[in-house]
Amino acid sequence: MRFMHEVLRGLPFCFVYLDDILCYSENAEEHRSHLRTIFQRLSSYGLKLNISKCVFGVTELIFLGHLITPDGMKPLSDKVQAVLDYKQPETVGSLRKFLGLLNFYRRFLPKAAEQQYLLSEFLKGSKGKKDSKPLNWSSEAITAFQRCKQALADAALLAHPSPSAPLALHVDASDYAIGGALHQVVDSELQTLAFFSRKLTSSEKSYSAYDRELLAIYSAIRHFRYMLEARDFTVFTDHKPLTYAFRQKSDKCSPRQIRQLDFISQFTTNIVHIPGSDNIAADVAVC
Repeated sequence: MRFMHEVLRGLPFCFVYLDDILCYSENAEEHRSHLRTIFQRLSSYGLKLNISKCVFGVTELIFLGHLITPDGMKPLSDKVQAVLDYKQPETVGSLRKFLGLLNFYRRFLPKAAEQQYLLSEFLKGSKGKKDSKPLNWSSEAITAFQRCKQALADAALLAHPSPSAPLALHVDASDYAIGGALHQVVDSELQTLAFFSRKLTSSEKSYSAYDRELLAIYSAIRHFRYMLEARDFTVFTDHKPLTYAFRQKSDKCSPRQIRQLDFISQFTTNIVHIPGSDNIAADVAVC
């Protein structure tokens, strides 16, 4: 992989993963020019392509388990169908395999933390995928299993990131989970880039509302760090006290709050209050 990155270094119109090369262009003429450049670079290193494995000049294609289209990317239909057809697991190992299939597309799932909460409880003390411990399904757990399936079937299209588009990070926290939704603003409309959510640990559940909401911002920025570094963005929260977080004196903060605020400040200090009824994106991620 390092070798291929060295071969194609400095070419902003291609992406490399192991021996897979993705070339993207605005139009056919530009695409031909980009391909010539790539071919010349490969030739200079004595590398050859397997034509039977190549796809040229298409508007959409399958890459690394995703369908890439001009509007964005989405899960592959056959992978979605495999999840929909998955029978209700009878053992912990089978359930772990199901969650593995589902969470390959976790970035598309706005309700992952809540919907998988009861299922993940089954995994406590698990020995891995070969764990044959039988599961005792409650009606609530069965409902959660079906909702997890439907969530993937209803997965949102994720837009391609635009380097020049303003970014908005909506975050929220509940009693048992935190979540965030990263958007870009294009033509005055929000386009979803990805979702993030996770359940709270037993100690985090005892945090105050302020600390849980602060944790949501901290965790969401850590999760989306690779998309937020060197970018201007605004954090939206329905917890108004957080908008004053960077104005308070440090002696009023706990060591954990200071540590989290210090990390957040390396990326942004722009935290804006938005009424809970308007913070739909993050609520969806947490719910």
